[in-house]
Amino acid sequence: MSTGTFEVGARCWIPDEQLGWCGAEVSEILEDNGKYLLTFTKENGESQQIKTSTLEEDNDVEPKLRNPPILEAQEDLTSLSYLNEPSVLNAIKVRYSRLNIYTYSGIVLIATNPFQRVDQLYSPDIIQAYAGKRRGELEPHLFAIAEDAYRCMKTDHENQSIVVSGESGAGKTVSAKYIMRYFASVDSSNHSHNMSDTEKQILATNPIMEAFGNAKTTRNDNSSRFGKYLEILFDKNTVIIGARIRTYLLERSRLVFQPLTERNYHIFYQILAGLSKDDKEKLGLTSAEDFHYTNQGGESKIKDVDDGEEFSITSDALSLIGINKDKQFQIYTLLAALLHIGNIELKKTRNDAHLSSDEPSLVKACELLGLDPVNFAKWIVKKQIITRSEKIVSNLNHQQAIVAKDSIAKYIYSALFDWLVEYVNSDLCPPEVEANIESFIGVLDIYGFEHFEKNSFEQFCINYANEKLQQEFNQHVFKLEQEEYVREEIEWSFIEFADNQPCIALIEQKLGILSLLDEESRLPSGDDKSWIEKMYQTLDKEPTNKIFKKPRFGNNKFIVKHYALDVPYDSEGFIEKNRDTVSDGQLETLKASTNQLLLEILATVDRNAEKISSNQPSKPGKMMNKKPTLGSIFKNSLIELMKTIDSTNVHYIRCIKPNEEKKAWEFDPVMVLSQLRACGVLETIRISCAGFPSRWTYAEFAQRYHILVKPDAWTKLLTGNADEKAINELCELILKETVDDPSTYQMGNTKVFFKAGMLAKLENLRTEKLHQSAVMIQKHIRKVYHHTRYLRIRNETVELQAAIRGTSVRGKIRRELEQRAATLIQTISRGFLVRRAYKDQVQSAVTIQSSIRGFKARKSVMEIKHKKSAEVLQRNFRAYLARRGYAKHLKGIVLVQSYARRWNARKKLKTLKIEAKSVDHLKKLQYNLENKVIELTQSLTDKIAANKDLVKEIDRLKETVAESSQAHETLKQREIEFKDILSEKENDHFTKTESLTLELAEAKATYEASLKKTEELMEQQEALKKEVAENVAALTKARVELESRNDENISLNETVTKLRTDIDNLHKELEKARSGSVFQQGVLSSNKSINGRIASVSSEADFELNNKKNGSARRVSGVYEGIENVSPDDLDRLNSELWSLLKDSKSLHKEIIEGLLKGLKIPGFSVAADLKRKDILFPARAIIIIISDMWRLGLTSESEQFLGQVLAAIQNIVSSLKESDVIAHGAFWLSNTHELYSFVSYAQSNIINNKEAATSLGEDGYNEYLKLVAVVKEDFESLSFNIYNMWMKKMQKELQKKAISALVVSQSLPGFSTPDQSPFLSKVFNSGDSYKMEDILTFFNSLYWSMRTYFIEQPVINEVLEQLLRYIDAICFNDLVMRRNFLSWKRGLQVNYNITRLEEWCKTHGIKDSLTHLIHMVHAAKLLQLRKNTVADIGIIFEICYALKPAQIQKLISQYYVADYETPLAPGVLSAVAERVKAAGSNGEFFQPVNSDGNFEDPFRSVGVRPVYKVEAYIPAWLNLPTLKEIVNLVAKVAMMNEIMAQKQDNEENEVQPEFVAQ
Repeated sequence: MSTGTFEVGARCWIPDEQLGWCGAEVSEILEDNGKYLLTFTKENGESQQIKTSTLEEDNDVEPKLRNPPILEAQEDLTSLSYLNEPSVLNAIKVRYSRLNIYTYSGIVLIATNPFQRVDQLYSPDIIQAYAGKRRGELEPHLFAIAEDAYRCMKTDHENQSIVVSGESGAGKTVSAKYIMRYFASVDSSNHSHNMSDTEKQILATNPIMEAFGNAKTTRNDNSSRFGKYLEILFDKNTVIIGARIRTYLLERSRLVFQPLTERNYHIFYQILAGLSKDDKEKLGLTSAEDFHYTNQGGESKIKDVDDGEEFSITSDALSLIGINKDKQFQIYTLLAALLHIGNIELKKTRNDAHLSSDEPSLVKACELLGLDPVNFAKWIVKKQIITRSEKIVSNLNHQQAIVAKDSIAKYIYSALFDWLVEYVNSDLCPPEVEANIESFIGVLDIYGFEHFEKNSFEQFCINYANEKLQQEFNQHVFKLEQEEYVREEIEWSFIEFADNQPCIALIEQKLGILSLLDEESRLPSGDDKSWIEKMYQTLDKEPTNKIFKKPRFGNNKFIVKHYALDVPYDSEGFIEKNRDTVSDGQLETLKASTNQLLLEILATVDRNAEKISSNQPSKPGKMMNKKPTLGSIFKNSLIELMKTIDSTNVHYIRCIKPNEEKKAWEFDPVMVLSQLRACGVLETIRISCAGFPSRWTYAEFAQRYHILVKPDAWTKLLTGNADEKAINELCELILKETVDDPSTYQMGNTKVFFKAGMLAKLENLRTEKLHQSAVMIQKHIRKVYHHTRYLRIRNETVELQAAIRGTSVRGKIRRELEQRAATLIQTISRGFLVRRAYKDQVQSAVTIQSSIRGFKARKSVMEIKHKKSAEVLQRNFRAYLARRGYAKHLKGIVLVQSYARRWNARKKLKTLKIEAKSVDHLKKLQYNLENKVIELTQSLTDKIAANKDLVKEIDRLKETVAESSQAHETLKQREIEFKDILSEKENDHFTKTESLTLELAEAKATYEASLKKTEELMEQQEALKKEVAENVAALTKARVELESRNDENISLNETVTKLRTDIDNLHKELEKARSGSVFQQGVLSSNKSINGRIASVSSEADFELNNKKNGSARRVSGVYEGIENVSPDDLDRLNSELWSLLKDSKSLHKEIIEGLLKGLKIPGFSVAADLKRKDILFPARAIIIIISDMWRLGLTSESEQFLGQVLAAIQNIVSSLKESDVIAHGAFWLSNTHELYSFVSYAQSNIINNKEAATSLGEDGYNEYLKLVAVVKEDFESLSFNIYNMWMKKMQKELQKKAISALVVSQSLPGFSTPDQSPFLSKVFNSGDSYKMEDILTFFNSLYWSMRTYFIEQPVINEVLEQLLRYIDAICFNDLVMRRNFLSWKRGLQVNYNITRLEEWCKTHGIKDSLTHLIHMVHAAKLLQLRKNTVADIGIIFEICYALKPAQIQKLISQYYVADYETPLAPGVLSAVAERVKAAGSNGEFFQPVNSDGNFEDPFRSVGVRPVYKVEAYIPAWLNLPTLKEIVNLVAKVAMMNEIMAQKQDNEENEVQPEFVAQ
């Protein structure tokens, strides 16, 4: 029965030569003698008439009915109501114009090549979006097929296969590559998945296989010239453990010949561009233009491809699979040798060819291959025929020699390719991996059906493979179709489909094409002509002549009727390509090579040949195995492939090439239509049409078509009590009342099945019902409108009459009043005019007078001004003349004075020179020298006395050291070693002191000698007094000697000073030893503020650290106010007790970790919580006490161990927080961690700025202390960073559960609920937990007040909230953009209302510009609410939604669900949006980036450290921490005693200072 008819106004398709099919509309139908003449009006306005015998669609004429607009761009072609060829083509075209490159066709995914990078479709976010989703939940995509295969493998424990097919340039290789990438990363639960080495190696096979097996063709810049089946192997835990590759039919002829504009395999151009200059010289390589095998196509470059960069990628990939650089260079050596073989020049003679063994290219090729040039040259121009009795060697002609030379090159390259595949397999699937294989997913990337002007052996094999795949595909589709019918328990009849088994039998049978080809290939004299004659005789007869045909013209071609179309094949070259081997002589020459890699490769060929021979059944009477031909090898591998695919669950991807020019986003309907026919999509649809192609679930069907029955049947379901039985009954009622023929549908268990065209009929009925309902509503609205209008007009008429009468009476009265008023107005106006004229005259006179007076006054003022200006000029000029004269006069006076002073100076100089030569002057100088000698003698005496005092002090220090050693033996058994070391140091010091004493004695002797010399000098000076006049030169000499002695005395003084300094340093070191630590005295004396000063200590150990820079003391008060007499012994006793407690790390650490940190009960937070800092920060402050006193007492190693355990404990506490404790506990520990960081930062800055500490600690001790503090600071900074990131990640995880449900799904705005949330069918669609906006606001409230309660800084609070808002914006937008049939105008209102509630919360809590952090959700909500009916509306949307990328806008609009009351989106609107995306480059990501990997910047680093003015150690009484409390009390006592002693010292200094001043 027909399901569609042609009627006036019906939309349909008619054939078109250029477009394939053209849209048209039936404008007229004429009937003539039982025939119908249909007139169609095309979309371009032209008319066309077609005659038909019936108006039913299933006639034999070409016009096909067109689907309703709502169904034209369906994601699944089987959902089309009219499943005909033009509807399928149009659906793909419309989706492609909207930038949707994927379309389902039943079990097949159709992928249309965009010829443009669309990386946003394959980003990690998209992978995660499709992970775990069933097919159909999201848009059609490559990843949906991959996920379906992955899910079936996991759940059904069945191997899977994905068949990717299509013609060259359709995108098969890229599709297979993305499928592999999906499997390598889909098992990750987050975006930061680090792939294993195995996964990286699997992905590395892509660039390797592409380099050695892909080439540029006229159709595709990266065309795969081989078939590939990649098995991704999984273990029992569905983890990728390896992979295996099978290859099929490498295009060997491409190595030696490339058509115009095409290239050889990529690897040759990569090595020519990527190898270093030295390596290229070794291999004799230059450029691609210089080699015959790479310059035939004329184009050695590919646009936008850098061969050098691709070479680096290939080299890295080879390294990744285990081929090292040396092995790679060996491979490149073989490839270079092949290029040189291509350049070998053969000389042509009359009957044969000649090749010299010293031909340059031959010599270089043999050098690289390790071959004998003589034998290699011999077997290129000769051949050997082996008979039973002898070997016959004959010469080859020139053409045969070229073929022989090229055969060697093809043989080596093919063997190299097979060796590379075998190596990859051995690396990715070693025996230990193979033993753990549980399942696999195979990806078949194989060439599609090919039909060229000249079709040869390669096209024959390719089409043979496609015949096998199409047969398997048809059987699989048929099987799935029948299985669903059985599963749904509906009545069905056997579906017939075209079986291509006769074509396959023609190729495979005993006397088929391949058998005859192999038979002819094995004959020494076999050629193409004899083979084609045998086929004509054998196959061009019944029954094979239906599939095999002889062309009408020509005797070198044959035609095979394939499933797609009839293909003529040219027999030229079939025999030679099928043989595809080298002569025995050439093979022996190759096996005699010294090149190890070449020998490995040839061994691989032998192993593969043995496998093939062993797999072939031996026949009786055959004594020797025949050499396998390429056709037989391909046939066997194809049969094995089919067995593998048959044993798996198969998924299909058909790649479509939309245009021949490879232009982005251009669609050639005729070309696409031919591919749809060739890839079997239309055949699949025909099979579907034979059964029930359209199918809807009961819920979906009832949701859309319930309006076709009376409201009584479905209004009761609006109460929300919709169970499955009620929905099924409703669907049955709808079908009974709307469908006359029950055979056009079947009701299954879960779905309703329809024949082709039924959905269009139901859609028309629905449209008509909506139209009738709209008319009925309009009729009643118009009735109410006009009745209301009549009543309003009647009332208004009565009111108008009353108004007119009142107006008439009021008019008469008004006229009388106006007449009276006019007289009065005239009187007043006349008076006004007279008065105004008088005022004008007076005003004019006054104006004239004022103008005249003003003119005169201005004239007088200008004259005075000019006179004053002249006087000023004269005065300034006279002053200038006077100043210039004065300056000139002054200059002269100064010059005269300078001349006079110079004359006086010269005169005085002469007088001084005379006096200098006089005796009195010499005496005066002598007297001064004597005084200096006396002073030096006195100074030396003082230094000797000081030296004696120092010796006494050293002795006293020795006694002190001995006493200190005895004290330490009683206090510290551990310091025995330290005392020994100290004793050794003392011995060293004594040794040094003795040496210094000796040096001092020598200095004394030197001094006495100097004294004697000084006395001699004095005697000489006495002599000089007597003979001063005669011996001036001697006096000068003596004076020089005296100066030299003075220098010696100065050096002696410096030596003594140095000795004194060394003694002082020794004294300081002994003082440090006395305190028992390198740090004790230095830190105690120089960094008082770090150690802290106890102001008051309560029973719960409260104390504070004073942060005054000058470290001045303050009067002690509190518990220890009565302590006045403090001795050093008491202080040492307390320090020893404190040292023992801190030294006992085991008990202390256990008490701190278990009792203080892990056993802590964190104070609760609330809006009205009145907590003090001591209630929150007491854990940090207790740790500060312990750290500071460990440092003070020199327990540095213990402090490091203690801090390490504390840091680990805090981090573990935060990482193990439960969901209910995340917010509060995380904020609490963040605040305490920042308190610790602030203390350490303060300690570091204090010690850096304290010069006294640097002096007291010494350089080594100071540097050690700085290093310790810096390390601790860095540890606390890392702890803060880790805690913050863990905390944020946990909160993000919590928000991820709630945000989408609350912000996107929930509908808080009453009166605007979308259909999916209406009571109708609510039980059917409701699943999972649901959250409301109240949950989100509660979350933010808890977070805000916990941070406020725990004293976190306001900038940090703002940063945390802003980061979470941005996270909500990203995840909600990413979810929204992927939802189907969800986005609507009402949904936009609901989302906008939810955002507004969140914005109000932010405003009330001080978060400014919160909408900027939710900008994408805001604009998405606006987009859903804006008009989208015209192209101008789209421009407005792009202006308003400026934060959204064009690709995101296009995605949202394409997902927009048009409600029944809205105008459907016009195709022009979607096309306009698509054009904007194309103009923008179409590189925008759909998703917003989500920072879910935990790498957040720590906001505490930007707010600075907290001030450490007052640190209170508050230990709650309920905490059982006896050791900690005792430590706090001891620290308080020590700090108090230090303060008292410091006060006493200050008082003594203040008493001594006045006496010193008085002296």
